[in-house]
Amino acid sequence: MNLEITLRHMEHTESIDKKIREKIEKFAKKHLSSNAIIKWTGWVENQDHLASVHAVDKGHEYFAKAKTESMYKTIDQAVHKLEAQVEHHNFENRRTS
Repeated sequence: MNLEITLRHMEHTESIDKKIREKIEKFAKKHLSSNAIIKWTGWVENQDHLASVHAVDKGHEYFAKAKTESMYKTIDQAVHKLEAQVEHHNFENRRTS
């Protein structure tokens, strides 16, 4: 897995970086191949903490965006949305097969 993390308008702390990496690695291990490419962007806007995640794997693209009052909650919410997309995609593929 190739993970690129970009944080704008906020400090790139070790604890935020670690939280993103742990969540994405757990998600990728469960749902994606080792060749997956994931781009994570986090930023602060008007007291809100936002994140967008773009994942590409085996010709499929997934995108999630989240916004909360805390970057840690935003990380959890974005990964949850990404998981829901992948699971929905996998369900649809099983249903049509």
